[in-house]
Amino acid sequence: MRSPTLTVNSLHEQGIDRLGTGLTVEARADDGLVEAISVAAAPQFTLAVQWHPEMRIHDSAEARAIFAAFAEACRARRVQRLRARA
Repeated sequence: MRSPTLTVNSLHEQGIDRLGTGLTVEARADDGLVEAISVAAAPQFTLAVQWHPEMRIHDSAEARAIFAAFAEACRARRVQRLRARA
């Protein structure tokens, strides 16, 4: 679920100044602070956020979607590892 704007609970006094190689900005605050990044070439689920979706699980569909995507990635990785053992 992608939304052009999202209300988040950013509680940080620090933020990303410059992105490392291979990182992609996924979201920015109104003041330009990077709020989310991903790793383009990562072979697995990779998302970093500067806010606290775990505090918004009850009132934010986007927060729940982050955890659902992570859980699905974990299940897929488990299947991958089990197949590798066989």
